Amino acid sequence: MSGVIGKAIDILDALVPQGMEKELSVTEISKLLDMPVQSAHRILNTLTQYGFVTQNSRTKKYKLGLSLMKYGFLMWDSLMFRSVARPYIEELSQKTRETVYLASRENNEGVYIDSIDSPQILKISEPIGLRLPLYIGASNRVILAYLPLKLQDQLLRGVDWAKVPSLKPLTLEYVKADLQRIRAQGYSVTNGEATEGTTGIAAPIFSYERTVVGSINVAGPELRFQADTIEKYSYYVKKYAGLISAELGYSGSSERA
Repeated sequence: MSGVIGKAIDILDALVPQGMEKELSVTEISKLLDMPVQSAHRILNTLTQYGFVTQNSRTKKYKLGLSLMKYGFLMWDSLMFRSVARPYIEELSQKTRETVYLASRENNEGVYIDSIDSPQILKISEPIGLRLPLYIGASNRVILAYLPLKLQDQLLRGVDWAKVPSLKPLTLEYVKADLQRIRAQGYSVTNGEATEGTTGIAAPIFSYERTVVGSINVAGPELRFQADTIEKYSYYVKKYAGLISAELGYSGSSERA
């Protein structure tokens, strides 16, 4: 299987435009890659089926398809999101002296895509790439809270709450009530769900399409997050989440159906 995948990648590389649109026939691809015509044809058929390449109905030659463009745009959006957010999370970290995370949504999970560690000796430090279900932790649950209701229900339906990877017991009733609280106040606060002894405060980030795309989260040892601190940091996370959203082209209120 790995050999077939490698050949498919070779074909895609061969079709990458060099300054202008590029089309190749099966025979041309076979000669260029020293690959049997039958193998090239079979792989091209599969790539065409999934939209990674497309065939010109007139010339019968192949070129890259729209599926690659779609994934390219998704990667570009992710890189732009991180680039836009970086100076804001740096400033937020300086103001709070706590660890700040930037998270994005991938299907039913939240993923840390950037972070600034606290300069303090006692601090929270989770790895980039850490992913958890959207109902666990402040950075994830605040994203869930601003998804459309139908999608929320879909993501929560069928969860076995006795087996969720949270350090604190969670129930459907608790999570749904918390989602309402988050919507009412504009931010999320959780304690010890993803990391023991930790408090997280997160606010949502929206795109130009007025949909939630991620969150920023200030996190630190629970002992440093008293009521007045939580009030101050919740103001900061909402402020900087709003600035990032504005940079991404967001204006107005979030859509929720």
